[in-house]
Amino acid sequence: MENGSVTRAAAILGITQPAMSAKLARLEQELGFKLFERDGGNRLRPTSRGLDYFEAARPTLAMLDRLEITAERLRTGATGTLVIAAHPSASISLLPGVLARFRTQLPNIAVKMINRTSEEVRSYFEASIVDIAVAEYPVELANVEKRRYRLECVAIAPEGAFALGGERINPSALADKPFVAMTTARMIGHQIRNAVIESGGTFAKVVEAEYFSTICALVAQGQGVSIVDAWSAQMFRNLGLTVHRLDPPLHYEIAVFYRADRPRSEAANLFLGLLDEHLHNSPASQAN
Repeated sequence: MENGSVTRAAAILGITQPAMSAKLARLEQELGFKLFERDGGNRLRPTSRGLDYFEAARPTLAMLDRLEITAERLRTGATGTLVIAAHPSASISLLPGVLARFRTQLPNIAVKMINRTSEEVRSYFEASIVDIAVAEYPVELANVEKRRYRLECVAIAPEGAFALGGERINPSALADKPFVAMTTARMIGHQIRNAVIESGGTFAKVVEAEYFSTICALVAQGQGVSIVDAWSAQMFRNLGLTVHRLDPPLHYEIAVFYRADRPRSEAANLFLGLLDEHLHNSPASQAN
């Protein structure tokens, strides 16, 4: 389901492609229905039943991951383990700096990072596999404490092209220019599109992508202009991006959440404190 082909799935499991196909065929025989449609090659297209079964299996798969983490901790004798799940933007541009500071203070704590979509992060959290999670807002889960942050979004353009003006611009400056867009499957994708249209301009989408990091790389390659969160823009600025603040401002909301029904470890408290400090001290974010 996650890799789209028998060949890639086999490589991850460390088995041959024929062995992978045989395992899949046996599973479908046991279930009594097809999980995938084949296109004549190794590419797979999930059936509706296959998608439903995969969604039902997510919590169990997450629990297996938790067992693996526990076994690794016991095998290596690690003094503690902190498991963090985060959506791609936070995993790439926000958390690495916080994690570096965390490890200078608690170097003996083993850290596992799980990078998934916001929806998958919530599933992993519900399965009790993670200590701290970061996902796009809103987050509606039981027995959860959360901190909500509003991250500033900025306009980006490739250096030497699509002159947008000064340090602060109106979204109308992006109108009619080739736009590398965040998919509208994400709430922020709708907000970005509406900001340009409501400024009185035309939203000229040429490429659509799922991650801010991908958008930054495409803009740096001269494919157009875009709007991304300020953390991603800063991370990828050295690829050749000009960065401009927006007036009126546009914000991307995330939630940092953790369980309210169990005591937090020293490691979890430290990481939460460092993350909160990191976000509070940045002019690009606001905490609620």
